[in-house]
Amino acid sequence: MNPATEMPRLLRSAPARLRAALLIFSAGLALSGCALTRGEPTITYDLGPAVAANTAAGTGNPAPAALPKLRVAQTDGPNWLEGNALFYRLQYAQAQRLQAYATQRWVMSPTRLFDERLREAVAARGTLGWSGDSSAPALKVDLLEFDQVFDSAITSEGVVRLRATVYRHGMLGQQTFEARRPAPSADGAGGVKALAEASDAVIAALLDWIGTLQLK
Repeated sequence: MNPATEMPRLLRSAPARLRAALLIFSAGLALSGCALTRGEPTITYDLGPAVAANTAAGTGNPAPAALPKLRVAQTDGPNWLEGNALFYRLQYAQAQRLQAYATQRWVMSPTRLFDERLREAVAARGTLGWSGDSSAPALKVDLLEFDQVFDSAITSEGVVRLRATVYRHGMLGQQTFEARRPAPSADGAGGVKALAEASDAVIAALLDWIGTLQLK
């Protein structure tokens, strides 16, 4: 029996009460069919083009100082950042609950995206050392937060928070950094743009801090 062809015949022959129940049931079938045929999410994002280290030139702001050679250890984070879900938090309603967009995803995990962004920034500010070169200090970043936080139904911001550790034969420095940038729209696309800008801001602050350490 094909439900699509049999349902109209059943509706015509059924009593009124049963007819109402069948209508509700058929509506549920239609919705579930849409969900089943929708397939995997097709909208994917990365953090976009990297911001050049010399963008301050010509703006009246001093260019960022060059860094000595630096190794970058693999960026880590909590387990929930290891997938490619794009997370948001309704701070105004359910502050303790992280939720993921159903049809929008990162192209890879946020930790890997951030790791690539960080390495590009380090290379632009100095020399990105080989991971096994113990003569150069190393930077280890742990992502603590990477999500879109809604303060209301129409306003949100991208929040990136991390802990950075610099070491060589012992710890040379450790500090926590956070950056927040407003989302231009109350959706996943707006959250991605805000998180990309917050990532660039927190990386810039992190590298400026490293420049103040005695690394040589």
